[in-house]
Amino acid sequence: MPFSTILFVCGFLPLCLAVYWVAPARLRNLVALGFSVAFYAWGAPRFLPVVLALGVADFWLARAVANAKGRRKVTLLAVALSVHVGVLAYFKYSNFAVAQLNTLAAVLGATPYEWADVVLPIGISFLTFEEISYLVDVFRGDAAPAKRGTHYMLFLMLFPHSIAGPIFRWKDLASQFDGRVVTADSVWAGVARFSFGLAKKILVADSAALIADALFGLPKEEMGTAHAWVGAVAYAIQIYFDFSGYSDMAIGLGAMLGFTFKENFREPYLSVSLAEFWQRWHISLSSWLRDYIYIPLGGNRRGRVRGEMNAMAVFAVSGMWHGAAWNFLLWGLYHGVLVALERRAEPVLSRAPKLLRCIFTFVIVIIGWVLFRAKDMTQAASMLAKMVGAQAPTSEPRGLPAELFPRVGIVVLVGALAFVFLRMIVRVRDEPKTWLTPSFFRYPALSLALLAATIMHMANTRYMPLIYFKF
Repeated sequence: MPFSTILFVCGFLPLCLAVYWVAPARLRNLVALGFSVAFYAWGAPRFLPVVLALGVADFWLARAVANAKGRRKVTLLAVALSVHVGVLAYFKYSNFAVAQLNTLAAVLGATPYEWADVVLPIGISFLTFEEISYLVDVFRGDAAPAKRGTHYMLFLMLFPHSIAGPIFRWKDLASQFDGRVVTADSVWAGVARFSFGLAKKILVADSAALIADALFGLPKEEMGTAHAWVGAVAYAIQIYFDFSGYSDMAIGLGAMLGFTFKENFREPYLSVSLAEFWQRWHISLSSWLRDYIYIPLGGNRRGRVRGEMNAMAVFAVSGMWHGAAWNFLLWGLYHGVLVALERRAEPVLSRAPKLLRCIFTFVIVIIGWVLFRAKDMTQAASMLAKMVGAQAPTSEPRGLPAELFPRVGIVVLVGALAFVFLRMIVRVRDEPKTWLTPSFFRYPALSLALLAATIMHMANTRYMPLIYFKF
């Protein structure tokens, strides 16, 4: 049940909030858990038992890890992590692995392996990383194990984030399961943030998606350099407003329930370097990879070359986490190589004007998004070749379909306003009550007007799923 549907906005959410707000404080966790389970079951009922079973196992394993000593403690953690990595590998990578084996079998003239494709559970990548961070934090002593199973299950299943992130950490939310207070200010702040995020998704991201899909779908014989660049830029706009909009909605929903969630985006397209971009983009994933892979591998403590190799490993994991395909792996390595080169060239790059560095970084990111968006390596190679003018169209290049021109106007207008005034529109802070919005969004009537306008637009357009649902 995606947030950007009439069913959620006009059905599930009002019912959930009404029951939650009138429930006694001691029962609100159970109410939130019940609605969260129903929310997940609506979209993926067949996988709900898997998620619940892993959550229950985590609860008891974490307690065992916390009480164990020496080798037993390490063994318990290794077993728990192996289970989670194994589950993720089966659901997310088995189809890819079998496809590669069958490709090799065809080359060798062997009989291909018969395989029924495994369906990917919604949110499995996000849930797995949350479960791993919980177990590792308990092992390290950075977090105490959950005292109540309902608290831990609510941490995993809380519907604002359960199917597409952001990636939460138990130690950041543990104290909020008891004693949080829902106030009128937090509710209206949540409504404003949710309305803003929904508008970003529906008005900008979905409009940009029509342009990106149309241009990425052109036959390569009819695609020119301009088509390739417009398609790539449209996708850059789409993925940012799509996922940051979803994160805004998640933060807003959390505020309506009395929770405070950390930011997941900090104006990433204003970065002056790729390293800075990754500190601002999908922060919950970037920080997770830093804390649970990069630093344990040694970080940059063992010299420049070892640090660069560790960073490459992290970016490779990031690429494959996003999808089981070669283009995702190449996308990760692309960023890993360029971040390493950027670090070495920093003495020279730092003397360039910030505006120039920002534009250069944005172009590098756009090129990377082509690898991310392409359906396979063949399309990625063709698009990149078009962008550098290496492949001229062999037939008359097409223009955008006429029905897309109004959408182009919406994207240009709203997107430009959002970028120019981004620092005013979203106040990115971690501290409570300062992370929200500009003064004009504090007026409930304006937030409700934006929400109403977005809902009316939703009613007249076809549903477009969130990009990160498939991850």
